[in-house]
Amino acid sequence: MPRELTIAFTLMSAKSRAAFRAALGVDDATWARGRGWALATGLNAYANYAAVAPRIAAQTSRQITDALIG
Repeated sequence: MPRELTIAFTLMSAKSRAAFRAALGVDDATWARGRGWALATGLNAYANYAAVAPRIAAQTSRQITDALIG
């Protein structure tokens, strides 16, 4: 399930993310693994697109930041 939690950091605001987490009822460890997946995919996308697609890089920067903040 952690991989599926990536969407929370990709598309949701902090408020929506909190509601999503509460609705799922996941424990802290599962949520942390989801954050890790979001961070890994965000860093990978940023590394691949920073030089060629600034819009995608900006979106992944937000994903990275949100994953780090939690």
